[in-house]
Amino acid sequence: MTDSADVLYEQAGRVVRLTINRPARLNAYRNGTADALRAALARAEADEGVRCVVLTGAGRAFGAGYDLSSIDPTAVPALDDVLETHFNPLVRQMRRSRLPIVAMVNGPCAGAAVGIALAADIVVAGESAYFYQPFAGLALVPDAGNTAFLTALAGRGRAAGMMLLGDRIPAREALAFGLVWRVFTDAALGEETRILAERLAALDPAAASAIKRLVHAACDGLLDAQLDLERDLQGELGRRPQMQAAIAAFFAPKTA
Repeated sequence: MTDSADVLYEQAGRVVRLTINRPARLNAYRNGTADALRAALARAEADEGVRCVVLTGAGRAFGAGYDLSSIDPTAVPALDDVLETHFNPLVRQMRRSRLPIVAMVNGPCAGAAVGIALAADIVVAGESAYFYQPFAGLALVPDAGNTAFLTALAGRGRAAGMMLLGDRIPAREALAFGLVWRVFTDAALGEETRILAERLAALDPAAASAIKRLVHAACDGLLDAQLDLERDLQGELGRRPQMQAAIAAFFAPKTA
């Protein structure tokens, strides 16, 4: 196993497992996390012996979205720059990778982490996992591809409900929505994901890559434009005082 500060890289035969390694922050992404994940994925792509990638989170969460504590409270955030430089390139890289990518959602999956999970080719989840869109409550819009993936997979009505109301969607309900391929018991999730990854790794790599390309060509025609629109609207909203007030309220001490 080798790792960066934020992402662990572990290879077992033809399968690489990438683990977001910020468990104390429930694997919330900072800018460097997205960059480290891009570098790890590029490393796997460059290795001809690698046939499949599994993406998961350390500890009890898949990912808590963007780490709001990384935003300087004294500055006006440029969230459009954050998306353009760090997160949108990651989503595009995952979609265009030659490798089948499995997202193993092992717990809470919120905000940008939902978009990153759905950028994978196959999503599996533990029964205690849930999917959560907190953006509206922070005076922001969903990003990291969320608006494209949720609408395509769950349909307009469900996607709008998730993004506007911010309800937590349990794994079994996410399965019914079409966000997840399979739900397993928490105890079985790791082994079942390993078996699935080995099945994918055993496929002819050219055929697997071509199927992935065809699926995404059929579904992702507007993805680039949608990522750009998320970037632009997030930049506008992030510069408003309403967002800064919402972030301050998020971190304010809670009273009984």
